[in-house]
Amino acid sequence: MTVPTHFFDQVLQNHIDSGNGSQTVWWDESSIPLDSIGKRVTDLLDLRGRRAVVTGGAGINLGQACVNRLAGLGADVAVVDLSAEQVRERGFSRHPSAPDAEGVASAAAQKWGTKVVPIHGDVMNWDGVQGVMAQAAEALGGIDILVNNAADVVVGDFANFSAEDIDRSVRGTLTGPMYCSRAALDYMLPQGKGRIINVGSEAGSTAIPGLTVYGALKSGLGQFTRFLGKELGPQGIAVLGVNAGSMWGPGRPLTDDSPGTLYARGRTAIQRYELPEEVANMVAFLASDAASAMNGVMIDMGGGMAV
Repeated sequence: MTVPTHFFDQVLQNHIDSGNGSQTVWWDESSIPLDSIGKRVTDLLDLRGRRAVVTGGAGINLGQACVNRLAGLGADVAVVDLSAEQVRERGFSRHPSAPDAEGVASAAAQKWGTKVVPIHGDVMNWDGVQGVMAQAAEALGGIDILVNNAADVVVGDFANFSAEDIDRSVRGTLTGPMYCSRAALDYMLPQGKGRIINVGSEAGSTAIPGLTVYGALKSGLGQFTRFLGKELGPQGIAVLGVNAGSMWGPGRPLTDDSPGTLYARGRTAIQRYELPEEVANMVAFLASDAASAMNGVMIDMGGGMAV
């Protein structure tokens, strides 16, 4: 009995028969980090010389944590967030007050000894994103790492959503990161390297009351990460992400026993809030050479919320 040839096997055989070589495409020493073999993992986490942009970087929870983790590993960082005037123009903000990008940048630079610059901009619209990336590239000398952390979403029962609520949530959770990723590619593609790290949520993998729109959009962001990572991998750019959970940070009481917060905590395997810094640990790892073989994946960092 003749065993049929697998289509992919035949494609590879045709490649060999054509004289192009059997492994020239997949074994290119210039793209394989052979020098990492003899290093410590801590050496691979060194981000000195890297230029990072963190959107929503003045956020009281994960934004500031990402800025500090990246700067703490030696990266120069652009802290991107809204100005007080932009908050007023929008008429809404996730912040109880205007984010202080200048204060966050100054504190991080002083603490870690790296270059940390504040940049004001609205990353939920195309023109704002172009301006932010241009300023960041000029201030830092280029862009190697983009952390898509900024988000704006309406939560609650979908039956109560207006068209404005839906449009705002899509723009603030999915469209914004797409805009930022597209703009960053103008700087990453010419240099043949880069990392795009998207902040998702374990709510994208599990149904939680009041988070139907948010969960659906974060799930979409995860798929965007996977598809874009596959597209850009051959060009030296990794697209990765973290799925955060219920985080505690400044201004958020640990004694909050409302049903919504208890539900989120009760679903986790760790049975507690997580610190933003715990999630930012993985963001920093994904930005480093320690994650050199990773692309197109989202890492659950919600303490087992989706388990």
